[in-house]
Amino acid sequence: MKFKGEWRLYINTKMLKNSPKRIGEQIEIRIDYDPEKREISIHPKLIQALNENETAKTVFQNLRPSLQHEIIRYISHLKTEESIDKNVHKAIAFLLGKGKFVGREKP
Repeated sequence: MKFKGEWRLYINTKMLKNSPKRIGEQIEIRIDYDPEKREISIHPKLIQALNENETAKTVFQNLRPSLQHEIIRYISHLKTEESIDKNVHKAIAFLLGKGKFVGREKP
């Protein structure tokens, strides 16, 4: 996890077997960094819907990047055209403050 520009490693009790009994123990850990970007492109139907509704587009552009990514990822991973259409409509309504989307009540 990157925090304040530095990489940090957190190990919790579920990650390390018998961890409460191992407090103070030194362990050896190997970490590999994978610099490959894993960007998900925005679905064309979402782009079209945002372009058709300037208010929703403005709200979307002002969302924090993690919420933008969550919306993009959710719609991009849908399998049927029917569910894509339905969820693009729900996303636009959410951006306009009319309903819930991705587990949130307001953008």
